[in-house]
Amino acid sequence: MSNSVKKMTFVAVAYAGEASIPVFEKATNFWAYYIEDGKIYKRELLSLFPESTDDLIEKMGRSMFDVLICRNFGPKAMAKLKARGKRLYSFEGGCDRAVRAFLDREIKEL
Repeated sequence: MSNSVKKMTFVAVAYAGEASIPVFEKATNFWAYYIEDGKIYKRELLSLFPESTDDLIEKMGRSMFDVLICRNFGPKAMAKLKARGKRLYSFEGGCDRAVRAFLDREIKEL
């Protein structure tokens, strides 16, 4: 019997109803992806309705997401999210393409 525990990676990609991914500070919706062994097992839309940028930083900082993908991150958000152990990536294409680029290691961590 194996004691190995498979780690699921939780990825959130900012979404604004367009083909382009918004910057973190403008995001209110995120597509949530659940990935294990390079396979995407689930995708669902998460709406946060933050009251402010600080509220958004706090919500995502406390979230289960390991990886956040947005068009870009402001310096305050980047510092606070990284301090919480979040891995941040920048991408300008669509959400599904962003996750594929992450899985294929086509984008680098900020």
